[in-house]
Amino acid sequence: MKSLRYAGAAALAGAALALPASAADPPRPLVYITLASYAFQPSPIYLPAGVPVRLIFTNRSGSTHEFDAPIFFRSARILAGSAPNGEVEVKKGRSVIVELIPARGTYKVHCGRPFHTMLGMTTRVIVG
Repeated sequence: MKSLRYAGAAALAGAALALPASAADPPRPLVYITLASYAFQPSPIYLPAGVPVRLIFTNRSGSTHEFDAPIFFRSARILAGSAPNGEVEVKKGRSVIVELIPARGTYKVHCGRPFHTMLGMTTRVIVG
């Protein structure tokens, strides 16, 4: 009887190790950010400090846009995806996902495409 107990415990331990890490992690809150013709929505963008989030950037316009926030991305801990040089480029009609843990603060955001900032494509990320 003793050997059955240990065999059962070993099988359970082996099954637990076989689960992917993401199955054990709680789901990350989803934050949808829309890039449109010269606007970000929502505006401003509110995020909880120190909580892992999944940012889903979706471009609803007919041209490429950028979510350019170098201080925000430098301050955050990026878990998945990337923001090279502190920006996320989103091609027309496409989406990009970045998972991160944001640091408390208020960060400026703009689109780095020529004239887009001048046309009002700016916002803030407020992490509190």
